[in-house]
Amino acid sequence: MIDYVKLTHLVAAIVWMGGMAFMLMALRPAATALLQLPERMLLMEAVWRRFFPMVMVSIVVLFATGTNLYTTTFRAMRIANGQGSVPVGWNVMLVLGLLMMLIFGHIFFSGYAKFKRAQAVQGWQLASQSVAQIHTLMMVNFLLGWLALFAVRLLR
Repeated sequence: MIDYVKLTHLVAAIVWMGGMAFMLMALRPAATALLQLPERMLLMEAVWRRFFPMVMVSIVVLFATGTNLYTTTFRAMRIANGQGSVPVGWNVMLVLGLLMMLIFGHIFFSGYAKFKRAQAVQGWQLASQSVAQIHTLMMVNFLLGWLALFAVRLLR
């Protein structure tokens, strides 16, 4: 059973991290190079309308499976050696994961909401500023995601 929980956790992380990698390194640079501002904003809205729900599902799955893995390991270590501790890397991953979730909340409820309001009135410059803010926060989350991956593998 624990292997299925780990696999589900990994799949959710891949969906989120892979989506950010695609956005940051392929979609946005190509859209910026090829499309005028209004078309670029329409494309980003269409993409985010599909991607952000996937991230929300990933966050729910990551939180549920991560909590399960964390508490299961905690209990197993307590039974095995009388001490209730998990590897340091897991604690680092937990903190970074929670921070990533909060940043995504800010991206969605602040940046994306502002972007949609600007786009609704064809305020392309304001929409573009929102895209820049979302891009910056997505870069931070992408970096934090990699740090979490390194932490869980390298800090024991």
